[in-house]
Amino acid sequence: MSFENSLSGSMKLAHVLFMDIVSYSKLPIDEQASVLHTLQELVRDSTEVAKAREVEQLTSIPTGDGMALVFFNDPTAPVKCALEISRALKSHPEIQIRMGVHSGPVNEIIDVNGRINVAGSGINMAQRVMDSGDAGHILLSKRVAEDLNQYSRWQPLLHDLNEVEVKHAVKVHLFNLYTDEVGNPAPPGTVRKRKKQAVKPWVIAAALAIVIVPIAIVVFLKTRPAAPPARPSKPETEYRTLLQTKADAWADTVFAAQGTDGGIKMSPSSADATTQVWQTAQCLVGVLSLNKNVDAYVPKIKSAFNYLEGLHRPPPIDGWNLYGNLSPYTITEVASWVALANIRSLDSKTAIWNEQEKQEVIKRVVRDLDETIRRQDSGGGWRPIRDENTEFTRTYPTVMALWSLIDAKASPAVGAVVGNKYDEHIRKGINWLLRNYANGQGWVPNPNRSGQREHFEGLTAQALYVLSRAAAVDAFAFIKNESVYRTARQDFLKNKQFADWSIEANDSHLPDADLRFVGTEFLAEGSTFLWFPWTLAELTQLAQDTSMTEDDRQAAKQLRLDIFNQNADKLENYVEAANLMYILGENLYGISVYLNESQNGATP
Repeated sequence: MSFENSLSGSMKLAHVLFMDIVSYSKLPIDEQASVLHTLQELVRDSTEVAKAREVEQLTSIPTGDGMALVFFNDPTAPVKCALEISRALKSHPEIQIRMGVHSGPVNEIIDVNGRINVAGSGINMAQRVMDSGDAGHILLSKRVAEDLNQYSRWQPLLHDLNEVEVKHAVKVHLFNLYTDEVGNPAPPGTVRKRKKQAVKPWVIAAALAIVIVPIAIVVFLKTRPAAPPARPSKPETEYRTLLQTKADAWADTVFAAQGTDGGIKMSPSSADATTQVWQTAQCLVGVLSLNKNVDAYVPKIKSAFNYLEGLHRPPPIDGWNLYGNLSPYTITEVASWVALANIRSLDSKTAIWNEQEKQEVIKRVVRDLDETIRRQDSGGGWRPIRDENTEFTRTYPTVMALWSLIDAKASPAVGAVVGNKYDEHIRKGINWLLRNYANGQGWVPNPNRSGQREHFEGLTAQALYVLSRAAAVDAFAFIKNESVYRTARQDFLKNKQFADWSIEANDSHLPDADLRFVGTEFLAEGSTFLWFPWTLAELTQLAQDTSMTEDDRQAAKQLRLDIFNQNADKLENYVEAANLMYILGENLYGISVYLNESQNGATP
């Protein structure tokens, strides 16, 4: 008996959401299992999935690197589900997926395991729609878009991409769906490729005629190198004024994004966005590093610190989880950001705390730094969690732990209490960083992994910035004579590609596959390693460092101005376009370093 005859044999109209994890095959096997498990949990928690399952109108099909969700009840269900999952994934930036939605016919069948399943052109077409997308895209077939276009709430979200040729030379009319919060507004690579190839033959012929006929002109032009298009050129004072205006506005945005619990929401434009410890601490560091009076924000600042302390987990777990308070794994770099925020609040020009409160905050800082040093391995590096496995040691938690310890020693309020308590830990951490610098490459997230070729410019800039802060403290001035440190700074200054990069270049993904340990909820790196704010901060350090030659200081200033000029059209809106508070927080800090140097010659 055929499969079809064993069931009803009739076709059904299905509404299919097909999704897969981008670059899944490049992940190590254990990390594949981890990211897939996380995605499956988010899907199970989806409201649309729960509603459809309750009335038995959903079939889920695993595909190895993703899944197909086949809805039978509501044509808008897969689109609502796609938006819901995309919002949830903003809390998991290590998982990049693409989605495709199509409505079409399917048959119920019995699969090889004897279970009821579905198959048919509706599912196949949804996969082809998805295959046309890149990370973050939610692509719709024309049929789905036409159904949605009947409703005013969906109309502004639909963006026509016209026809695209997919597998087996099939042409599909696609629409890109995105909001201010989720989705990918950039045209998919398949669409860009199509536009590039769609040059009319007569245009090519005309171009050839222009090239061939005026031989004398061609010969003349060949003798002169083609000049690159001129980038805008403005005096640095204009950029400084703009960035001061932006920084003031971002400080307002931080507290406009504050939730009722005192934490800062992950996205400033979403009423449903969750609050999180990490970005709350980052935003506080940014605001409290500005050289401005923040009297008007003091009640909100205190509320944010109460939120942070309320989520602190006592020993033996000790620290902060990445999400919620259910996991036994608390994260080193999160605690470092919290410690930095507390230190900034104690040293702020605005009085945040009364004397009694100050003493309590100092105790919190010491408590958190004591836990930080317990996570340092014997080689001097730091692990993201409290674990004795030296293979867990990573660059980012090392950089963050060092920064918090260095700033505690340099702090007028905290330094008087801790004295030399953490000096040896700082020296060991500095030496670990210097040992793990790769000439011509910089620092990589996981130096335990061999054969790495990728460059992590944001991580390298932040590591250099923290080492520069250490070098400014007398106890650690030995760094200035270290050949690796001098080489790293020269390599950084000579990295002229900074002047050609977009400041948005790496704001949307975690650039390394070594992200997660199976069975835990923490990220091994946990940062997108934003290159612009940390490059700006380190160039500002170099520009005022009297141990550098005058030529090197001028080179740092010129490279900084070149970056501004290259991104003159983006500086006005690049943080707002990202719509994520951790990006705002890190940029607010990097720009505060620059603004404070220009105002008084000192970094915060």
